[in-house]
Amino acid sequence: MKQRNKLLCLVAAAALCLGLAACGARASTEPAVAPYDMTEDQEELLSLLGLTDKAMVFSFQGPEEAAELTAHTYVLEDGAWVENGGVSMTRDTAEGSPFQGEFALVYREDRSMELYLHHQGGVVSFASEPVAFPGETLASLRGGLQESAPAPLEEEIPVALFVEDGGTALQSLGPEVYFTPEEAAGYDVVQVVTLEFCCP
Repeated sequence: MKQRNKLLCLVAAAALCLGLAACGARASTEPAVAPYDMTEDQEELLSLLGLTDKAMVFSFQGPEEAAELTAHTYVLEDGAWVENGGVSMTRDTAEGSPFQGEFALVYREDRSMELYLHHQGGVVSFASEPVAFPGETLASLRGGLQESAPAPLEEEIPVALFVEDGGTALQSLGPEVYFTPEEAAGYDVVQVVTLEFCCP
């Protein structure tokens, strides 16, 4: 049953990414990452699949010279970010077409994540390892990039944050806590997702 649900979600996420591309490209030519503005039909699809509170979708426009885009997942351990896997997509810069597309992620109950990168009809995906939490989650927080952010080369852009804790109070945090991990110290599970454009 778990395998069937995972396969269904994989197919749905791929279909969503392909549907996003068909429904509109970013108007801006400046390198940036932004929340994807979904249509009503796309919102209904997420709801139908039970992913409304579990999925986040972003659009991206990479720098002209970028040849690779990587989505990283991190877990906060002892005040430092430890990578929990990721996925990369490459392109041939000689083609001259813009490096633009969509990035989708799905956060699972076992605190693993499914990542999907879409560019020009191609989709790559990855599932991170589950993150152990022996206690009971009494408070949780999720936050995504709220507005367009510049996408320079060789710099990670935090796009999503997930926090789970056995306490009952959480302070307001966003993905930018990636740059100041000490602000999230003390919580049981803290994860962040970043995007990074790289040169060949």
